Amino acid sequence: MEIKTLIIDDEDSVQSILAAFLNRYVTDKGMTSSIQSMSDPIQSLFELTTRGYQYQVILLDVRIPKLSGDEIYSSIEQVNPDILDRIMFVTGYPEDLYERFPDKTFNILQKPFRYNSFAEKLDALLGN
Repeated sequence: MEIKTLIIDDEDSVQSILAAFLNRYVTDKGMTSSIQSMSDPIQSLFELTTRGYQYQVILLDVRIPKLSGDEIYSSIEQVNPDILDRIMFVTGYPEDLYERFPDKTFNILQKPFRYNSFAEKLDALLGN
């Protein structure tokens, strides 16, 4: 099984760590992965609204300059709500989400993170 993933983060180092962890995860599970990384939130939003359905996993930073992860989430909620359960927020500031969406529950990987917590969150997201 291939896990098609979109990583949206403005920091290259975080993108690299997430991609490495994802590759380790799929190897451990006997799967394969296809990873698309994006740092521009406007392009990311366009990708999610036009082709978001093709991703099983969307790793989304919250604090991104120009357009934040929670703003991207709000837009997707309006345009493509079927993919919301594929989103895992990657953030050092989970309170940003709960302030904006007090009644929602999110899959959040809190920075800084280790591989084990990443794998557990991904298991939950994928239903493994």
